[in-house]
Amino acid sequence: GEIGGNIKIKAGSSGLENFDEYEVLSNQISALNKAIDETDDAVENLEGYIDGAFADGIISEAEAKAIEKYINTVNNTKAGVEATYTKLYSNAYLSGTPKTNLLNAKITLFGAIDDLLAAINTAIADGVTTTAEKNTVDSKFTAFNTALSSFNTAVEAANKAIQDTLKGYSDENKAELEVLSNQISAQVT
Repeated sequence: GEIGGNIKIKAGSSGLENFDEYEVLSNQISALNKAIDETDDAVENLEGYIDGAFADGIISEAEAKAIEKYINTVNNTKAGVEATYTKLYSNAYLSGTPKTNLLNAKITLFGAIDDLLAAINTAIADGVTTTAEKNTVDSKFTAFNTALSSFNTAVEAANKAIQDTLKGYSDENKAELEVLSNQISAQVT
C-alpha cells in the first residue's frame, strides 16, 4: 500500500481524532443532536399547551394564536433538523444499511410531524375540539415521540458507522506502518 501525509498513531489511541473528517463529523453530530433536542422541546411545549387549550373543548382566538406560534416553532426546528441531517446523510463515510435507516427514520419523523400539525390544525379549525379530535392529536403526539426516538437511534447508528469506517482506515494505516517498520528494520539489520 501507499502511505502519505502526517500519520499520528499513539499508544492507546484509535487514531480517529487524527482524521480531518473526525472533527467535522463530531460537529455534525453535535449540531444534529442539538436540532433534535430543540424539535423535541418545541413539540413538548406544543403538547403541553394543547392539553390545556383542549381541556374545555373550546379554542379561543388567543389559544388558536398561541397554538399557531408553537406550530411555527415546530416547523422552524424541523427545518434545523433537516439541514443538519443533510450534512450527516451526505457524509462520504456513511453508506449501506445505516444510511438507509437514517433516511427512513427521517422520513418517518417528518411524516409524524406533518401528521401531528395537520391533526392540530383540524382540531382547532372550527374553534371547538371534540373528544375524537383530541384523541387523534394525542395519538399523533405518541407517533411523533416514537419517530423521534427511532430517528435518534438512526443518528447514533450512522455516527457509529462513520466512526467504524474511519477506524478501519486508521487500523489499515497502523498495520501498513508496522509492515513498513518491519521492512525497514529487516533492511537495517
